[in-house]
Amino acid sequence: MKKLRKIIPVIAICIIGIMLTVIVKKSGHPLTVDTIIEYTPDNTLLAIVVMLTFFALKSLTVVLPLSVLYFACGMMFSPFSALLVSTAGLAVTITIPYLIGKYAGKQTVKSICEKYPKAAQVAVYQHKNNFFACFITRIVGFLPGDIVSLYFGACDAPYAEYLAAGIAGSMLSIVTTTLLGEKINNPFSVEFLIILLCRIAVSVGAIVVNYVMNHRK
Repeated sequence: MKKLRKIIPVIAICIIGIMLTVIVKKSGHPLTVDTIIEYTPDNTLLAIVVMLTFFALKSLTVVLPLSVLYFACGMMFSPFSALLVSTAGLAVTITIPYLIGKYAGKQTVKSICEKYPKAAQVAVYQHKNNFFACFITRIVGFLPGDIVSLYFGACDAPYAEYLAAGIAGSMLSIVTTTLLGEKINNPFSVEFLIILLCRIAVSVGAIVVNYVMNHRK
């Protein structure tokens, strides 16, 4: 059983790698918003399935930033639908590494803390409040998102609580980036400028909170 737990993450990574390699080779250039839209069918239901597949691919690679996927959703769907797809996509993205961490076992926590010293800070927050620990790591972003998911999965954190906190902590980024994609065709409109300023404010706010937290530590 332990051997199986170690094999599952390797198999998942191999599958993700193969799929990304095929897509990049066929497109002939790195994965961009245009590439994603090119591989997305016109049928709305199929387009949603393909986008969720891209979010699944993103879960184990840094080649495909979440912001690119949010942006693509904003360009392809109506604002409300785009936000729903982006939120569902994030749920997929943070679930897969969580499950891998859960199957990999608690020894993964030690490995993560050794490679990423800031993970020890997450453990302090987690001891006080599990929901807050997941929420703050998402909204501040002082650790790579996939590492956060692996960590909480390996810690066997309650999935429902982890998912709710992860989405809540990412919601500002989801909304601002997705709506930027929806307004990109009219970059000089008041709506676009307002959303862009909100997106910048979210990024600056995350940097400030991260600085304050490190300073207090």
